[in-house]
Amino acid sequence: MIKKILIGVLIIGLFSIFGIAIFMANFDIFEESTEIELNAECDFEGLRKVKMTEMSGNATVNRSIHIYATECNSDNNVEPEPIFAASAGFIKPKDVSFEWKNFDTLTIKYNKKLDIFIQKGKSEQVKPKIIFEYKAE
Repeated sequence: MIKKILIGVLIIGLFSIFGIAIFMANFDIFEESTEIELNAECDFEGLRKVKMTEMSGNATVNRSIHIYATECNSDNNVEPEPIFAASAGFIKPKDVSFEWKNFDTLTIKYNKKLDIFIQKGKSEQVKPKIIFEYKAE
């Protein structure tokens, strides 16, 4: 009798584990985020580059938009400097934009309803430094 109960519990446990594994594999609830480049521009002198990307979300994380700065001619091995990051359940690429105002100033416009996670005032890694001006709309 006890042997039959233990075998039954073992079978139910195995089906539960396989069921969860099949569910996770087929529905990608916690899938890896993907990054899509939305815009990239070098400054007027071709020294510094600013890149805007969108990170996809999943069941636990909203989509987000990130802005990075790097040298214009840097290769892909150089880690870009994070400048701005915002997220929301409704975020769209048009909710964030940037424009070079002059040689050392970049204007970043964003939807005022976004949750802002990073908002630097000036670059720390990129030389010559970039000053960031923000406009919530």
